[in-house]
Amino acid sequence: MALTDSGLKALLPKEKKYRVSVGDALFVIVYPNGGKYFIWRYRFPPTREGQRRDSQIGPYGKAPGKWTLKQAKDEVIRLDQLRKAGEDPRLLKSESKRELIKQATNPSLIKAAEGFLERSKNKPSTVKDYRNMLYNQVLPVLGPDTPVNRLEWSNGGRQQVLSLKESIESRGSLYQSDKCLMVMRGMFDYAIDRGWMQPPNPAMGSKQAKSKHKPTPNPSLEWGQLPKFFEDLERNEPGAAVVTLLAVKVLVMTFLRGGSLTPARWEEFDLKKDLWTIPAERMKTGRQHQVPLTDPLKDVLETLRSFNGDQEYVFFSPRGRTFPHVHRDSLNNHLKNMGYKGLTTAHGFRHLALTAGQEVLKVDHEIIQRQMAHTFGDKIRGSYDKSQMMEERRDFMVAWSDALVEQGLIT
Repeated sequence: MALTDSGLKALLPKEKKYRVSVGDALFVIVYPNGGKYFIWRYRFPPTREGQRRDSQIGPYGKAPGKWTLKQAKDEVIRLDQLRKAGEDPRLLKSESKRELIKQATNPSLIKAAEGFLERSKNKPSTVKDYRNMLYNQVLPVLGPDTPVNRLEWSNGGRQQVLSLKESIESRGSLYQSDKCLMVMRGMFDYAIDRGWMQPPNPAMGSKQAKSKHKPTPNPSLEWGQLPKFFEDLERNEPGAAVVTLLAVKVLVMTFLRGGSLTPARWEEFDLKKDLWTIPAERMKTGRQHQVPLTDPLKDVLETLRSFNGDQEYVFFSPRGRTFPHVHRDSLNNHLKNMGYKGLTTAHGFRHLALTAGQEVLKVDHEIIQRQMAHTFGDKIRGSYDKSQMMEERRDFMVAWSDALVEQGLIT
């Protein structure tokens, strides 16, 4: 009579281990400590002349890694089919164990992700963004414990990566899907460099892999629209705080990104050298950046110092609940409240500086782009810039500030 699940549970340990038949050549071994273990007895080859062998199934139980009675019986059916097809189940089990051991010794995907993030040279906020993307969108799908070599191109990793990318695209997030592919590419590059997986990179870019996303350009004002803009700024119909108005003025004069501008500290300003040095962690490039101080810019800073000089932050805001300074989103919010939604954004003043700097002031585009902290790949030119181009950039910033004042900027 076959042993039932209740009968299996009722088996008590003895001084020595013993074996009980469950049925269909499936047995359970009961150990002195109370543990129970399934084995299957079979002949191979599957004839009367075949050798009698035992194939280990696994421990009895419902916890992960253990086998219920039904699961053990199903496994016997599977193994018996393989036996009849000419495969020795015991050898298959041994190969499976070796594969599991191999998987355990191969670095996991999460190890590759952490290594990539730790060695990233991007600024902290960018690394945080990459971490969120990996932990929220990549690892839950591909599996944090998956051996990274399982995702090699030859193992079908390319298709898994593209499927993940397409699932993000299907939610309408085309930009995010391209960004996710880029982050995965960096993670796999890290693994390939350490010999954890073989090239090619399963997240490598291609025309087929790239989505049809087209970045939406930030709208920007024309040079001739500035007089009215400055009038509206001074009128301040939205009733914004003075510090916000002054932040917008500094934005127009320096065309910095909001995240580089609004957390400014007084200690960053050297009035003797007329230089504002922005630390690398606030710059998109991850490099320190310097802004020459012009007279109109210093006038605005002096106004700020008159009521914020005893604070750490230049754009200190007592209204701030999360941030002790004006938040970068406040710049765009104020522009919208002024009625300029669709006409310009905070980022749009970067475009204005680049176009008007060339067309109105006749300044070489490279000088303007250097002041915008755009990077160039030529290391020789980079070293030349450090020693020579600061003066040219200073001349541009003086001309830019003076031209803004002529357009109606009140400092």
